[in-house]
Amino acid sequence: MKDVFLFHADIMQHYRIGVYNYLHSFLKKEGYYLTVVTEGHQAEAKEKIEFPEIVQKFSFFKLMKIVKIGRPWACIIFINHGKRYFFPFLLFLRLTGHRIITWTHGLNLQKRTNILSRLAHHLEHDLCHRIILYSESLKKYLAPSHRLKAWVANNTINLNWFNPEMVDRNEVLKKYGIHTDKNIIYSGRITRRKRVPDLIYAFEYMGDQNAGLILIGPDEDNIMSQQELKNPRIYYLGPVYGREALELLSSADVSCIPGAVGLGIVDAMYCGLPVVTEDVPHGPEIMYLKEGINGFMVPQGDIISMAQKLALLLKDDELRKKIGESARKEISTNGHIDKLCDGFLNCLKSLEKNQKD
Repeated sequence: MKDVFLFHADIMQHYRIGVYNYLHSFLKKEGYYLTVVTEGHQAEAKEKIEFPEIVQKFSFFKLMKIVKIGRPWACIIFINHGKRYFFPFLLFLRLTGHRIITWTHGLNLQKRTNILSRLAHHLEHDLCHRIILYSESLKKYLAPSHRLKAWVANNTINLNWFNPEMVDRNEVLKKYGIHTDKNIIYSGRITRRKRVPDLIYAFEYMGDQNAGLILIGPDEDNIMSQQELKNPRIYYLGPVYGREALELLSSADVSCIPGAVGLGIVDAMYCGLPVVTEDVPHGPEIMYLKEGINGFMVPQGDIISMAQKLALLLKDDELRKKIGESARKEISTNGHIDKLCDGFLNCLKSLEKNQKD
């Protein structure tokens, strides 16, 4: 059994617990024992932790001590290189002969043209023995020499435990006081990058008296506090996580994530919802959206086009069902948690081969 330490900087998000539980079990069967080193957990986390963990405030000396005591066979780094301790820790691992894997986007997707940021990523990739990317499309951001040591683990969530078909739609809608026949839903963090006001404007433009708009997620940039939500068919429910969020998604009809698509698309598609978004800089999870097959992408800021696509999906039951089924199929295959685990496993196995890096 080879010990592998995964260093997860900052507070671990609630959904990562399910991912690491599954990844730990998956890798253990293949001879790798995963321990997660983290700085703590999101307060909303309810899932039981089934993987071994070390909880410690990160600093160079504390991380160095953990490695010296634990003596891992390989280290997976899930740390933003903007942290002061990042490069000193990386150099320490390299100089002491540890196998190093960085789990990354390949660059800062919000600063793609920033030369200093790209140089820092290039140095990071150069010092690591392997690179795990969120999606295949991110390879284009790597230097040609670095692509040879890159592996892909499609970024996703462990949703095996939840069955959308077992949700009582009427009960869920009643629980939250939602009285509209058909509903559009947004689920995720509410930040400027997510462009939630665009969705609100598109919904108002539709003017469908039988349609509702459900908004769930923490208002991190105080966007909702600045919106005048006088329409009784707009339901802002605040932060909702885990099973409750998935039940709401399963009880809605269409998902809309106007900007910066992230893991929210996985939740929505798994629950059988078509997804509508805008053509803006997205996260790698946009790979799951197939235009016209499981969702639609409209031009950035085009409120009318967004309203038209949403109205079409609400009105055409047959089309909505067809696209929703395609969405569920996409996540059940390309977005399945086994896809992510296979990427990690193949990367670790490649380190066992005495290939020159």
